[in-house]
Amino acid sequence: MSANRLVAPSSCRHCGLDRHEHFGRWITGAGWHTFTPPDQTLIKARMLARRAARTP
Repeated sequence: MSANRLVAPSSCRHCGLDRHEHFGRWITGAGWHTFTPPDQTLIKARMLARRAARTP
């Protein structure tokens, strides 16, 4: 997941892809994985990051 790319709050915990785009993926750190839902802390952090990016 790129630091400058905002992802949907409910996207994969490891790679940031939405559930409907996600099959099996390889990513450094998580390795080969299937869609893994984020926990509530990560969802909140993603929502706050999206809000901060939108605020002038």
